[in-house]
Parts: sequence; C-alpha cells; structure tokens
Amino acid sequence: MDIEFRTIRNTHDETSMGHKMWFHPAARCDAISATANAPGFSPLAAVARHFAWDYEMLETAASACNDRGEIAIITSTVPTLFLVPATRGHGDAKFLITDLLKATAKVGAQGLHFTHFGFLQGRFPEEEITVVLDEILSLRVPLTLQRFVFDVDIRAESRLYDLIRPTR
Repeated sequence: MDIEFRTIRNTHDETSMGHKMWFHPAARCDAISATANAPGFSPLAAVARHFAWDYEMLETAASACNDRGEIAIITSTVPTLFLVPATRGHGDAKFLITDLLKATAKVGAQGLHFTHFGFLQGRFPEEEITVVLDEILSLRVPLTLQRFVFDVDIRAESRLYDLIRPTR
C-alpha cells in the first residue's frame, strides 16, 4: 500500500475563525473518510460543498453515526464516504480505525483519502494519530486499499513527522 502524508495549508481566515471552507480531494482515491461533524463550517461540510452532496442527508447520517459510535458507509456519494464518529479526543481510536479499515475492505475501496487531521483546532491529537498509524502499518486487518492519503494540518506537520521519525 502506498501511503502519502499530505500537508494541508488552511487559509488564515479558516484558522482564525475555526471554519473550514475549502476542500481539495486527493488524486486516485475512490473513498473519503471524514469526521461526522456536520453542522456549520466543518471539514465534512467543506467536503460536501466541494462535491455538491445533499447536506441534509449528511447531517442525518452524521447524527446517526455519532449516536451509534461506529463507522457509517455512505455509498450514495461519489466518491464513497466513510463517516467516523466524533471523539473529541475521548473515543476508542483503535476500534474506529479498525472499523474503518474493515469498512473500506467491505466495499472494495482502492484509495482512501483520510481527512481527519487536515484541519486541527486546539491540541495536537498525538495518541489518536499514533494509534491510527500503528493500525495502518500493522496490517492486522486485511486491506483492499492500494493508496492511503493522510491529510495533516501544516501547523502540526512537524509534530506528525516527530511521531514517525525513527528514534536513535
């Protein structure tokens, strides 16, 4: 599997207001995963605007996803959308990334655009990122993915690379 870490440069207005406005899809990805935060100017809303998806349907799906605490697969969108419950740093990241990887295999996704860390507000989610990377690299879950694009907010880029840089 090809793993790409993609730095996202959010605009000054986006970061100062805490509103995600723009979304740039990754090439050669037939699936997108996004956090199920639908209201307002969230990253999910930016994805929906970019693809002109039905926002009311996404709000309903995001609410159900958060209520259940598990991945929701939206196959009526192109590309396929995987909603991940909002954890706000207090969820079971290992369960969720495993569930997401199983969901991508279930639909036969070849490329996943993982958007969850492309617009960070507040603390750097070190524990969650470490768990996600460990699960992706461990190959404990059979994958159909050939490509995994991992978005990271430019303000956290050096912290991410500190996590993946080998220690001496």
